[in-house]
Amino acid sequence: MMIKTRSRAIFALVWLARVAVLALLIAVALVLDSTATQNHRSDVRQEWQARLNDKSLKLQSTILQNVQTVWGLAANVSVQPAISEADFQKLAAVIFALAPQLRNIGLAPDLTIRNIYPLEGNRAALGLDLTSQSLSPTQVAELKDSRRALFSGPINLVQGGQGMAARIPIFENESGQFWGVISVILDLNRLYKAVEMTLSEPGHLALFRTSDLAREGDPFFGDATTDWQDPVSTELSMPGIDWTLIAQPLQGWPEHPESPVFFRSLLLLVGSLIFAGTFWLTSLLLRDYQMQRRFWGLFELAPFGIGLYESQNGKLLRANNSFAKLFGNRANSLGFFNDVYDHANRIVPDKPDISGLLKRDMRFSGLEGYFPDAHNELNPVLLHGLALDEQNGAPVIWLIAEDISEQKKADRAKSEFISIVSHELRTPLTSIAGSLGLISNNAAGELPPKASRLAGIAYRNTQQLTLLINDLLDIEKLVAGKMAFHMDECPVAEMVQECLERIESYAADRQVTLKTGHMDDVSVRADRGRLCQALNNLLSNAIKFSPEQSEVTVSCEQLEQTLRISVCDQGPGIPDEFRGRIFQKFSQADSSDRRAKGGTGLGLAITRELMHAMGGDVAFESEPGQGACFWLSLPLASTDEKGAT
Repeated sequence: MMIKTRSRAIFALVWLARVAVLALLIAVALVLDSTATQNHRSDVRQEWQARLNDKSLKLQSTILQNVQTVWGLAANVSVQPAISEADFQKLAAVIFALAPQLRNIGLAPDLTIRNIYPLEGNRAALGLDLTSQSLSPTQVAELKDSRRALFSGPINLVQGGQGMAARIPIFENESGQFWGVISVILDLNRLYKAVEMTLSEPGHLALFRTSDLAREGDPFFGDATTDWQDPVSTELSMPGIDWTLIAQPLQGWPEHPESPVFFRSLLLLVGSLIFAGTFWLTSLLLRDYQMQRRFWGLFELAPFGIGLYESQNGKLLRANNSFAKLFGNRANSLGFFNDVYDHANRIVPDKPDISGLLKRDMRFSGLEGYFPDAHNELNPVLLHGLALDEQNGAPVIWLIAEDISEQKKADRAKSEFISIVSHELRTPLTSIAGSLGLISNNAAGELPPKASRLAGIAYRNTQQLTLLINDLLDIEKLVAGKMAFHMDECPVAEMVQECLERIESYAADRQVTLKTGHMDDVSVRADRGRLCQALNNLLSNAIKFSPEQSEVTVSCEQLEQTLRISVCDQGPGIPDEFRGRIFQKFSQADSSDRRAKGGTGLGLAITRELMHAMGGDVAFESEPGQGACFWLSLPLASTDEKGAT
């Protein structure tokens, strides 16, 4: 029930994560779309603001250029205050030619217009007192104090249209007294035309008095019915006037980013890919969780022990019930498996280093030995190991421990049966072999040639059967620990020579040459007969698997306090698939019923048991197709032992 609740919670969390990612993607897309719209709107506003600033500067520049041409007339009047009408008309005509936006020019000594150009259409302005019409005392004082032109407008002209007035103060050159002003009227429509007060893109453009704009008054240039939506604006300020120029696009400011279809399609595509990737990853997580549930169910209910260890420090991380039942709390560290015992409660000299094995190869299989259980009793166990790297980079080791006690009991029962049968066969077989030997040697009289040949074949087969039974009895004695060993100092060179002489005839029959290599004149402590038996097993195997006209070499090499006796051949070598079981009983590289080489498959198994019983070991090196080299290793006899002998 708890597992189901946890599974539902994880499933709900995964879907919640998917919904959260989808909501986040939608929110991000909306934010990006809004940001792109704002950026595009800002770019458009900046572009319109730049155009508007340009229009404002151009309008102001045109006004000042027109007024600036009149300053020449002002300079003449200040030098010649009593300028004649003819001179005035002549100078004004020149000014009009230079400033086409002027509507009229009037001389106003004492602020009353006395002369005007052109006269046609403007005669009514003669004698006009400016202080009563357009100049206030404040403005007059400003003209006198600032000595610069003062502007006013826009003003509705009697002749039609709108104009703009500019009053230029004049001071007499000799006395410096205020003479009056030159009144200039500029035609605003001509100014707008000269400035090209139009937009390159469809939009609205208007000019307001700044004070009217504050009161939301009508513009004096532009459409008064325009619905202004946050327009761009710029100020046009000159002495006496403050105007505001505003503008906006015809359809208003952009409500979407530039190229909205492309941009939003791209957002949709990227969002879809991210959500699809998230959905795929979470699906993998769910599938991985389901696989983990199945795996941990198998892990907990497995009939064999499984332990998970840290690769760095060998600490036990987790173990199933079978593993805990098998070892109790003893196997908390991987180092527990470094001490391997044999069936006789003796520590195996060649201790397996599980960490080292897995560093050389990612896995190992079939490591057999006796280990103390939860009750400190030795049980036979078969170990398998696998090294894995996890996602976070911390490697772990899976160790599978299989209790083979029942298998050992079955092997023991089988061994006892074989031993009984072998004992029962040995006595009659010895009698049969002896009788056949006498008959084949004509001890009972001369036999016919055909009968003599048959007797010889029967005698050789009984000899072969006797060897097989002896091997069976030897291996069972060794496994049961019942074989007696007589340990003594054994000169190695002498023992090797003796073994070579015994097997020389067998090598000759196989057309194989026996050679001796380097031989150290040293002794080892061993049972001489059993050491010869072990060496004979290696020699017979080397001869059996060597091609004709090849060589088998025997040599000795001293390695610190250990002596190694090597037997090297030039045969086909050991197949890779056979290396792991080469020292097992009844093992044959070619186990078919048509194999070319005979034998029981007990020779190497007997050799290993013999060497372990004498405190030594047997091992090999081989490259397929390049022969094999087996060696026996034993500790050297110490000086004290030699003296005692």
